[in-house]
Amino acid sequence: MLQKDKLGQDMILLGRPGNLRRNLIMQFSELTRREIEYILLNRDTTESDLKQRREIQDGTATYYNQSAVRAATEGRILVIEGVEKTERNVLPILNNLLENREMHLEDGRFLIAAKNYDS
Repeated sequence: MLQKDKLGQDMILLGRPGNLRRNLIMQFSELTRREIEYILLNRDTTESDLKQRREIQDGTATYYNQSAVRAATEGRILVIEGVEKTERNVLPILNNLLENREMHLEDGRFLIAAKNYDS
């Protein structure tokens, strides 16, 4: 896992149900001194559950970043569970974030990987 991290590559941990993967991720987080953001996907997960949640307070719309956006903007580890349960319309958004490191946000911002910014 440390080698993959040093190379800047993503990881996928597969296994039987249980807490072994979660324990590995927690230990990895401690070793690398990085925080974890967690998403549990299911068939009710929507696009805004991945991106931003909008709340209206005193007539003003305020956007709050969700786990995937916080992980991308703050350099945290993103743990995603239940990908196989999510609806098809959510997968392209997730795929674009993971493969291309890009995401259009509801507040008008556009996330892009730092290495692609000037190219």
